[in-house]
Amino acid sequence: MYKIKLFAVLSLLLVFGPKVFSQYPERILTLDASIRQALNINHDILINKQSVLFAEQRIKKTKTLYYPVINFNLNVSKFSNDIPTVINSESLPSVTYLPSGTQDLYYSNRLSLWQTIYNGGRTSATNELAKVSLSQVKNKSDIKTNEVIAEVKTSFYKIILIQEKIKLYRQTIEILSKNKRLLNDENNLKDKLEICEYEYGIQMLDFLNLIGLGLDTVIELSGSIETDNLDLNIDQCILWAYQFRPEMKNTQYQETIDGIEVNLLTMEKYPTIMFGTSYDWLMGDSRGIEKDWYISLNLNVPIFDGGSLFAKIKEKKIQARQATLERSKEEEKIKLQVRKAFAKYSFWYEKASKNTEPSKQKDIIKNLEEQIYKMDVKYNYLKSLFELELAIGRQISELNLKLAE
Repeated sequence: MYKIKLFAVLSLLLVFGPKVFSQYPERILTLDASIRQALNINHDILINKQSVLFAEQRIKKTKTLYYPVINFNLNVSKFSNDIPTVINSESLPSVTYLPSGTQDLYYSNRLSLWQTIYNGGRTSATNELAKVSLSQVKNKSDIKTNEVIAEVKTSFYKIILIQEKIKLYRQTIEILSKNKRLLNDENNLKDKLEICEYEYGIQMLDFLNLIGLGLDTVIELSGSIETDNLDLNIDQCILWAYQFRPEMKNTQYQETIDGIEVNLLTMEKYPTIMFGTSYDWLMGDSRGIEKDWYISLNLNVPIFDGGSLFAKIKEKKIQARQATLERSKEEEKIKLQVRKAFAKYSFWYEKASKNTEPSKQKDIIKNLEEQIYKMDVKYNYLKSLFELELAIGRQISELNLKLAE
């Protein structure tokens, strides 16, 4: 008999065990862990990181303009000439005269050095342009980071809200099931519970996709919906937005880039001075070893290009003025976003602050409705706070705000 019972238990575990245990969470995530997970896997952020690496390499590339260019050339050739020939080829270090006749082998070596001494400041301006471009690329990455953080926070607390609703519905249904006279109310709550469970499944899929986990991963979120009374005012929020919003910095970087590009075009009118030196070894069958060297100082002065340079400078100046107008436009856009976000935050904060007292309803259905209403208000308060953080460009926790008394 004991063996039969043991066999029956093992059979049940084999059949139903995988389904039961698969519902246990594989991971328990807090809000901070969810944000870190999302930032590590988001494709746009990963692409921006590669753009940052590319911009850093451009800086290293522009720094090489300060150093001389040193070349070593080795060439071996074979010729057959009916008449004397002058060789002027990219493969040879210099113009070379060869007499008539057959030449089995011709050797040439050259070691040369060229260094720019003066080019009107173009080298330093190019280096500065690369540095500003790097800051602009990092700034664009910050824009996406802020958006991802806001999305994760909103989705995280949306799931917490639905979980709490499901818990309340189940508790209430359990109480109503003991009273057959409230069967109609029980059925209504079961319908609402089914809707909540459906919404939970859809929201969880979106959340898993957002943080980069497999869509079949079973997770549990650890957190609660709480509200804090923060000392915020609209003027301070607008100042923070002007200071921290990446979009605002982006227009400033673009103005700087346009100014540097105008200067670079203007510098093309300035002369270029270069220093060069080389040492050659030449050897062929019909001649002995020859050694040549030279040192030169080269000056190049642009005189006339048909007005092309002036047209380019004028074009860049127009672009610079456009960047200034874009910054003014962005300021107004950010101010509007902050005001709308702050108005929404203030509205839901006021609603949340009026719903701190425990429910006094004796009717179980009305008590449930009141609790769900308070939870919705708290969630909307948190959602409005996250939208305000996105409008400011900083997390409220980073600003070290004091709780309002």
